[in-house]
Amino acid sequence: MAVSKRLRYEVFRRDNHTCRYCGASAPDVPLRIDHVTPVALGGTDTPGNLVTSCEPCNSGKSSATADNALVQDVADDAIRWAAAMQQAADNLLEQEAPKLDYRAAFLREWNRWGYGEGDDRKAIELPGDWKQSVERFRVAGLPEWVWGEIVDIAMGSDKVHDPNKFKYCCGIAWKKVGIIQEGARRIVGASAPPAPLDMRQAVLEAAFAVWFSGMGDGDDAPTPEQVAEFRKSLEGVIEADLTEPERILEAAQFATYFRMSDVAQARRDMDHDAVASAWNSAWPKSWVPGEDEWGGKCIGGPTDRQIQWFREQTTKLLDAGINVHRLVRAASHAGSHKSARIYQGLADSELEVTGVGGWQSKAAELWRVAYTASSMVEPTQEETTRFFQSLREITSLGEFLVADVHQAASDAGCYQDADLISCLTQHLSVFEAAALTRVRPEP
Repeated sequence: MAVSKRLRYEVFRRDNHTCRYCGASAPDVPLRIDHVTPVALGGTDTPGNLVTSCEPCNSGKSSATADNALVQDVADDAIRWAAAMQQAADNLLEQEAPKLDYRAAFLREWNRWGYGEGDDRKAIELPGDWKQSVERFRVAGLPEWVWGEIVDIAMGSDKVHDPNKFKYCCGIAWKKVGIIQEGARRIVGASAPPAPLDMRQAVLEAAFAVWFSGMGDGDDAPTPEQVAEFRKSLEGVIEADLTEPERILEAAQFATYFRMSDVAQARRDMDHDAVASAWNSAWPKSWVPGEDEWGGKCIGGPTDRQIQWFREQTTKLLDAGINVHRLVRAASHAGSHKSARIYQGLADSELEVTGVGGWQSKAAELWRVAYTASSMVEPTQEETTRFFQSLREITSLGEFLVADVHQAASDAGCYQDADLISCLTQHLSVFEAAALTRVRPEP
């Protein structure tokens, strides 16, 4: 409410028509009514908060508070309140400074990328909640200098579309947080300690933040039912295994891409993708030029039957709890040998879930490669079935060297024969045999 003319006159009369800041009086200077506690800081229009001020002092004062010595007869509460408000504002600004500096560091890196030149240059648009997401990384301990590398990786990936660039940055950032935490554990001599309660809570909150912020807002925001399902599945995953917290954060990020609410299923799908990607990337292929819009096509990849068999093996091995990193290495080896059988680096006891042991998988690989090299065609399903029948029969004939079985498989493949027994010979010397593994009959 504006100061009335009557109140204005009473304040002038009380202050003897003299500026309470500099002592100037009318008619030498024009006088104004000033608030001791500025209205912007909660000041009122009561006489105890009003003083006479000349125009120069009033214009320069802005939202500053009056000095106690100049307004002794003005209400003490107004002075104390003004000082307290100013101190609180200063404290808030001091607290906000690290957040603003961290946010500015991220923006500098983000705005290095964009489209166009000069005044027409446009940066890639950030989501509405980017500030909250960046603040979570500051609290998690991610140094601001890391953002340069993170943004460069995300912006340089052609597979990630512009609307998902920031989400991708967040996924990389959480990986960096995990690396920093792992380094800290090694420094304090606790490379693999049981995760304390505070770590569980930190991972839970971080994973939920990654998922919730990545799912979108408005009409795209997750429903209460989805939130409840995600939290329940997340608690189950954390309770079962917290040896690799960064993978839980990756799974939360993966879940946003496909709008999934079950983080356990998201992690399973993510592991499947990782193993399949390693296998397919390692598979030798060739590019054939063409006249279509793509300029040609890639040939020489796995067949549909091989893809199906590979997926079945991957599912069984993941269900058995085999470490995904070991499966990725085994899949890469299989792909580089144009094989659908994952076995390299895995124990026979682990491969039991697939029904084919490691030495049997290698025999099948040697047979198929030799078969294909001879005719440039893959063996049929019927021939493959007969080969494995022959392989099982070997274990019932007696004790043979693994090297002999592998040699027989390669020979049979060259002849495009599915029967190994006819090619099997015990040709190694006693000294060679003593250093090799033997295949014993099954009980």
